[in-house]
Amino acid sequence: MDEMNQQDTTGSVGPNYWMSVGIASLIFGLVIFVIGLISTYLTINSEPSGSLFSPVYLIGMLNCLIGAFGGMVGVWHYTKEHSISIQLGRGALIGFLIGVGLVVISAVLNQLWLVVDPDMTQNLIDSMIANVEAMDLPEEQRQAMMDQMVESARSQQQIGSQLLWGIPIFGILNLITGMIGAKVFSGE
Repeated sequence: MDEMNQQDTTGSVGPNYWMSVGIASLIFGLVIFVIGLISTYLTINSEPSGSLFSPVYLIGMLNCLIGAFGGMVGVWHYTKEHSISIQLGRGALIGFLIGVGLVVISAVLNQLWLVVDPDMTQNLIDSMIANVEAMDLPEEQRQAMMDQMVESARSQQQIGSQLLWGIPIFGILNLITGMIGAKVFSGE
């Protein structure tokens, strides 16, 4: 077997998919990092509205949706690069690996950004607290919300938490879009 071929667990041999996984992981890892950064700074620089829902939450959902299509793009690249058709299992594997890769890349970039702007997390927390303080709620409920938001914001900036939550979410989403990509781009 030459170095361009690999054998999967079903015994089928095909071209190496790691280049496609790497390219899609890098692109989508960068994209979700940048969108997340934009969302964070929009939150920091927004005026407290006293509302639970804001357009920034839509950006977060959009970020998740965009990140979910890494598997499909990776499978598209793989099938076009090698002019082959693939089975659903191979598409699922490529998609899952892309999901893991983009989370790792985004988490590492987040940690590096905290070196560039070490006050970002505290500024985000201050902005979220100001928004909760503007809400018309009983004091106990406001305090409980603030405590929960502070804990959530701090844990979301830890690499372990980013990997713990990101890998299953983006792994499964990209596994699904990888299978869809296998059906769409394989011409079966």
